[in-house]
Formats: sequence, structure tokens, C-alpha cells
Amino acid sequence: MVDLRPEPELLLAAAEDRITWVLEHPQMSDWLKQALRSADEADPVVLQNDLEMIRHLLLPRCQAQIDLAVAKASIATVPCVPARPSGTNR
Repeated sequence: MVDLRPEPELLLAAAEDRITWVLEHPQMSDWLKQALRSADEADPVVLQNDLEMIRHLLLPRCQAQIDLAVAKASIATVPCVPARPSGTNR
């Protein structure tokens, strides 16, 4: 049986190329670039655990912040419709 997965060296080279692209891209955040630079020296197992923690901690917080901002924006843009007087069916 032939293993069709790329060699680990090829996967590593591709990952390094993508990281280099992000580091050189002027529109990427300083936070992301600093995280990538810091990760370069980290133990990969520790880094993988840290990434999982970040995913569990920051993604829900960011989603809640976005949902809150959208809800506030929706409330702010809903036109105020006066209430109908009691007894009217129109």
C-alpha cells in the first residue's frame, strides 16, 4: 500500500512559506505577527496546547462581542413604530 500523504518536510516547508507570507503582509495585524514570531521558538507540543486554549478562550469571547455589537446595531437601526391604540385592527 502506498502512503499518499506529503512528507513532513514538505508540510513544514509549506507552513513556513505561509507564515513568511503573513509576516511580510502589511495588512496583517501586529498581534498575529508577534504571535507567529513567538511561536517560532516554542516547543510544538506546548504550542499546540496553547493554540487549543486560545481557541477555547478567545473564539467564544470574540463571537459574543460580535453578537453584542450586531444586536446593538440592530436595535439602533430599527425604526421606531408608534404603538397602535387599543381596539384598532388596522
